[in-house]
Amino acid sequence: MPAVRPCLRLLATLFMLLGWGAVVAAPAKGQVALVVGIGAYQNAPALPNPPRDARAVADSLKKLGFQVELAVDPDKARLEQAVKRFGDQLQGAKVGLFFYAGHGLQVSGRNYLVPADAKIENERSLPFAAVDADLVLTQMETSTPVSLIFLDACRDNPFSRSLARSMGTRSAAVGRGLAQIAAGEGSLIVFATQPGNVAEDGQTDHSPFTEALLKNLAAPGLEVRQMLTRVRQQVKEQTNGKQIPWDHSSLTQDFYFIGPTTVVVQSPPASAAQPPPVAGVDPMAVQLSLWESVRTSQDPADFEDYLKQYPDGKFAAVARRRLAALKSASQKEREPVRQESQSARSEPPVERQPALPPITVPDKQAGFDVMMQGTATNLTVGTTAQVQFQLRRFGTGVTAAIRVFPPLFATGVLQGQYQEGQCMMQGWMNEGFLLKMVGACSASGFSGQYQAESPGLVQQGVFRLHSRASQ
Repeated sequence: MPAVRPCLRLLATLFMLLGWGAVVAAPAKGQVALVVGIGAYQNAPALPNPPRDARAVADSLKKLGFQVELAVDPDKARLEQAVKRFGDQLQGAKVGLFFYAGHGLQVSGRNYLVPADAKIENERSLPFAAVDADLVLTQMETSTPVSLIFLDACRDNPFSRSLARSMGTRSAAVGRGLAQIAAGEGSLIVFATQPGNVAEDGQTDHSPFTEALLKNLAAPGLEVRQMLTRVRQQVKEQTNGKQIPWDHSSLTQDFYFIGPTTVVVQSPPASAAQPPPVAGVDPMAVQLSLWESVRTSQDPADFEDYLKQYPDGKFAAVARRRLAALKSASQKEREPVRQESQSARSEPPVERQPALPPITVPDKQAGFDVMMQGTATNLTVGTTAQVQFQLRRFGTGVTAAIRVFPPLFATGVLQGQYQEGQCMMQGWMNEGFLLKMVGACSASGFSGQYQAESPGLVQQGVFRLHSRASQ
């Protein structure tokens, strides 16, 4: 056998010299993740959330392009095998990610992950019943340039209490939560709460930490450390300050789950009745949004607005028929008045009565103040949110107060111009981004396309709002 190895090395050298290296080289790997969730403990009360947390995180990572292995409720042997496979897959990968939800404990400054079949009777049984967290960390830090570790394992658990009782005078070696870990080069280690503290399992389908992580994981243009700032703030608010996620980073490069995008958008000329479509927005989606806002209207002007913008549009024929029907109905309503006027001219003249003051009919095209509600769809990431919108028009000026409900959480005040059935508005939102909205607007609805701009990021979408009275 020793004689065979030099031959193999010689053959490999010959292959490379002959240019065969590209044929035998393994393809470069991208992003690899191991996601573990343990709740069905055999020797402790079950935790309902970790399996749900793990499945949700695994689904999100797959959508973000990760190669994911999911392990739900593994015993010690299965957990160690999953960690071993993970280590093999990390070789040559650019990014490695490990997520763990379940029980964890620290003893003498070392952290342990507790598998489903763990039975920890005393300190001697600990290495045989639990998995040392360093087993995972060491493999990651030596294999990939970027290593991300998320530990939602800081819950107060019965294993720590029973172990502390068995250790007697050395019970102080069993700490609350997990111990602080210094991240190796290129690593980011994230705990659900600060070292030495315990985290909540949560009263909903996910723990507070995982729920906040899922909300922000796919936010485009956020570097991972910026993303964690949002997670930290949301967990703090949700737990009334009892739990504050903590991280230790030695990353040597920026990492984005979804990278920043740059979109160049030209402002429409002031005289244009219809602004040019924003880059990346589906024109048919905008047209459909406008049509949905007017199709049940009883106002001919709404259909005239649609036909001005889309004279050959998908719904142009229907719009013309609807417009003709509304005009015909309006004409029939005026015919009895005309007949009475004609018959009055054929009768003998009567004594003139004093003229009454003319009745003033407000022109709703000259101004309106209407409360609207509807939806806004972010075409950049495929998220739809509910919107409340109060639109005021006074001549050629328009203002609005907007409120966007979860998952976007935004409020703001917009200002703009009204021109030939179009509103062009913009304003700052409380999240610190500039919102621009352009579309067809009237007293019955406002629909079109929007753009949200923040430093280094542009997101685009469509919106469709209806007046509450028309619902």
